[in-house]
Order: sequence, then C-alpha cells, then structure tokens
Amino acid sequence: HFRALLYEFESLRHTAQTSGGWLDQLAVIGRPQSADPWSGSSGGVRECHVTLRAADHPEGMEKPELRKASDDRPTQQRVFAVVAMVLFTVTPLMGQSTPPWPTPVATPPSTPTPEPVEKAATPTPTPQPSAEPEAVDTAATPTLIPLQSSGETALPENNATPVDGKSTDGQTAGATQDVVKKKDQVTNPGDVAFTDYAPFDLDEIEPEPMRSKWQHFVAGVRGIGRYSLFDGKVKFRLGGSAMVDATAGNGTEAFEEAYGPIDSDFGLRFGVLYATGRFLDFNFNVGLDFGTDPGVDSAWIEGATGGLEVWGHYLGKLRIGFVGEPFSLERQGSIYNTTFLERSLPVTAFAPGYTIGVKVHNSTRNGRMAWAAGIFSVGQSNEKNASNSVLSMTGRYSYLPVYRNEGRKLIHVGLSASSRSPTSSDSRYLARPEARFVDILVDTGSFSAGHQIILGVEAAAVSGPLWAAAEYIHTNTSAELVGDPNFKGGYLQAGWFISGESRPYQTNSGTFGRMLPRNKYSKGNPLKKEGGGAWEVAGRVSFVDLNDGLIEGGKLTDFSAALNWYINAASRVSLNYIHTQPKDRGSANIFLLRVQYNPW
Repeated sequence: HFRALLYEFESLRHTAQTSGGWLDQLAVIGRPQSADPWSGSSGGVRECHVTLRAADHPEGMEKPELRKASDDRPTQQRVFAVVAMVLFTVTPLMGQSTPPWPTPVATPPSTPTPEPVEKAATPTPTPQPSAEPEAVDTAATPTLIPLQSSGETALPENNATPVDGKSTDGQTAGATQDVVKKKDQVTNPGDVAFTDYAPFDLDEIEPEPMRSKWQHFVAGVRGIGRYSLFDGKVKFRLGGSAMVDATAGNGTEAFEEAYGPIDSDFGLRFGVLYATGRFLDFNFNVGLDFGTDPGVDSAWIEGATGGLEVWGHYLGKLRIGFVGEPFSLERQGSIYNTTFLERSLPVTAFAPGYTIGVKVHNSTRNGRMAWAAGIFSVGQSNEKNASNSVLSMTGRYSYLPVYRNEGRKLIHVGLSASSRSPTSSDSRYLARPEARFVDILVDTGSFSAGHQIILGVEAAAVSGPLWAAAEYIHTNTSAELVGDPNFKGGYLQAGWFISGESRPYQTNSGTFGRMLPRNKYSKGNPLKKEGGGAWEVAGRVSFVDLNDGLIEGGKLTDFSAALNWYINAASRVSLNYIHTQPKDRGSANIFLLRVQYNPW
C-alpha cells in the first residue's frame, strides 16, 4: 500500500507542477498505542493523518498558491486516492496486535517511477512545517517519506527526523535522516527462511515418502515438456527414452580365432529425444537418436482427421516424411516392446527400416484386418535400415482369424513384400549375434545389384499368459556378376508371463504393443504376487543364410533365452542369454543386461 501511495503522490506532484503548484513532500502522521508499527513490533495505530506540504518556491518566479480542490477535480480525486490508500494500509492495524515479523533481507523490487517532467535545475527546497492538520496531537511525531529518484523506498526507523526539523534526541534541526536500507538490515535469528518478502517457515515442511516426491517430480517434468502456443493452434509435448546395455561373453577357440575375443562392454543403446503434437489439423512427430546408431529416429506429419481418398473410396491415413517402411511383424513393433533385447537375425539382416517416403495405413472397424503401403526412397546408411534403395514400394497386410477376450486369445497371420532398386554397389546384408555390441559375424560385403524382391510371411498366437510368433524372410537379388543370389532367414519364439499377464496386441497396426503390468512394482520383494510388477520368460531360435551364388556371407544360428521384469508401463529390466553358432567357426556364449525407460 505504501509503495502504491508514493507512486500516486508522485503523479499528484506532477499534476500540481504542471498547473503551477509545487509539491515535494508527503507527511504521514501516526500515533502508536504502545510501540512503533513501522518497525514490525507489537502495537497498533490509533490515529492517522495525511499532509500534502507545499515546498519553497524557486527564486525569481512568482509563487502561486495551491489550487483549491474544487478548482481541479482530477487533483481532488488523486488526493482522495492518496488518503484512501493510507487508510487501507493503517486501518487494519488499529486495535490489533501486530505479530512479530523479521525484517526481510532481499531488496524490494523497484517502485514504478512516472515519466520525469523537465523543470528548471534548482536545488531541492528545504521542506517547511505545515500548519495542517490542526487536529493532530502534538505527541504524534510526523515523519517525512522522501520521494527517491532511484525508485527505492525505505521505511523510516523510530528515531527518524520529524517534519519540523527538531530531533527528539537533541540533535540540531535539519539533521540527515537515519534511513536504513533493507539490504543493510539484519534478520532476526530463528528457523525462518526468506524468499523476497514472503517468509517460509521450515517447521511447515512435513515428512513425505520418496514415492510421493518422485510422483511430484514426474508431474513437474511432464508439465515442463507440454506446450500450447498460438491460441492452441500448436500443441506438443517433449519427451525422451533410453536404453542402457551391458554385454559380456566368451567364445570357443575356433570362434576367437575367426572373430577375436568378445569384449565386455557397457553403453547407451538408444537415447531418443522427441517432440510429438498437433499443428492445426496435422499430427507430427520428430525424434533424434543419440545412441549406438545416431541420427534421425523419425520425422513425419499426417492429417489429424480424414485421409487419402481415391475416387470416393477412403484408403486410410496419409503419412509423409521420414517413416518406417511397413515390413515384418517384429520390425513394425517398437524396439522398446520386443521380448528380446534385439530383433531376430533375419529381421536385422533383411527388413528395411526408416526411409523418406509416403505411406498409407488403415484397419477395419472391428480390428480384424490392418494394412499399410507406400513409396519410399533413400534412408540412413546404418544397421537401422537393412536395405537401402533409391526407389522402393513396400507393403504389409495382417489378419486376425481368431480374436477373443480383448486379445487374450488370438491368432495372427501376415504377409510383407518390398520391391527395391538399390544403387550400383549399395547392396549388402549382414548380421550380429542379436547383440549390438558384439562384432558382425556374417556379412555379404557390398555388391552390385539391379533389383531386389524381399518377401516375408508371419504368424503369431496368444492364449492367456502364453504366446508365440514366427517369421520367414526370403530375398531374391538380380545381380548377374555374383550369380543372382537368394538369401533367407527365419525365427521362432515363444514366451510365458509368470505373473499372469497377456501380451498386448494393437489391432490398428497388427503388431504387439507396450506391456502393462496388472500390478506395478511398489516396494520390497519383486517376486511377490501383488505389487511385484510383471515377469516373463521366453526362448527363441533364429537363423540367417547369406551363402548363395558367388557370395559366401556365412550362416548363423542363435539360441536365446530371456528373463524380463516389467517394473511398470515405462520401466523394464531384461536379461538375455545367447548361444551363437556361425557355421564352421565355433560358438560363443553371450550375456546381455538392459535397463530401459520409455515414458508415455
């Protein structure tokens, strides 16, 4: 209130000066009951008066008299506003006991200063005593509150110099006012912390479990990552996900002679930062991967409503950008949702990944059928994209002949095909032993090919906590210089949820989705029946054959076992064991451990 009061008086002085008057001081007179209310000690205010004091007029100019209130209604209104604000400030203290209030350390924010008015450069005149108000008790000592040009306002202490210039402690008239700035004041000792003017009592902090603190932290992070701009025309959220892998293993003598020893390793397998949202009537997604294969993870846009229509027939959603080619059951699902830490040998060797293109995807209303097809061009030259091509046409179709009990019992079949036109010497197929930090074991090397056809068939079944899936992929390559080789591979895998969950299936895309534990882990023993998360065991056998024509890329067979602990829908810990057997080159045992976090 006092800060607003001073600002209002400054505006009042400006009005008076422009109309011929001179106002430089504001006197606020208060009579304390038992102590000085301005210092924050106990006590109250019994009386309050406001005096507007006219300053000495500069020499050489005629001293005009202050206009009467009736002559200047705006000035009258400002005077009333000043008086009202003082009353609002002091009246609540009347008859009440003011609680002790330590002086804050922080410097108060600057008082808004009106635009300065140019006037003659004269020294500030010394204020003179005012005869007003007559009703003021002489025992009440009026105190001047100077208007400081710096914008900093300081409240007076108990022994500040009175208006008439007579010091209460015997000092001479006109002595400098003893004004203590807030930054020089010392706080009272005690268990109190300060944030500017707002006191914060440490005793108010209540015990809170770490789980609740974590929930508050997650809510805060989610709030920071969510935005709505331009009156809601642009809405998006920022997020991230990560996988950290540890690898160890050993091989037989023949294996180490051919490939060398398996090094123990630890590193970031995937680390993705993404932004997903809506711009006007379009959905978009952009992701960057900083893991083992860095680069653009995805970048696409599609209509939020509607889709592609041809001669009045709706075909599906149209997605444009850096998108995944629709091929293979395991490739189409997210790497965060696969049972094993890495996709199977034939999928990593043959299935195309993310490339630049246009894709249409759709599903029937009952979810029994899903399809996707598109035209694509070049993509990343790393192991995320097994088959580069200048121009490709790829499509996938899936069907559910059996779908009951919301997917707890189902049978899935599917077919994938891709026609590709690689560059002159850009054809190459390779595979690691389903462990990214282990060296490549089979590799065709780069060779020239004019055209490629990749075909894949898939099947899957779910029955309560049991599930199984299988795929077979065959490639036909037109490359006369190397004898038109054909390569192939397949896998069979099955799993069981010990805790009773069922592997989730997404009918709109014909893929397996994110695992949602019935009881997320709370605390204590993770093997307990309630509150222990979800547990899964699985096994897989896979092979890839890269020997055909004049190319001897090698044959590789893997036998794998997995133990997965789903802490909740976002967190998971997995342990994999792999026994890999490259043909005629011995064998090796590999152990993988992964901790992943993939929030919604």
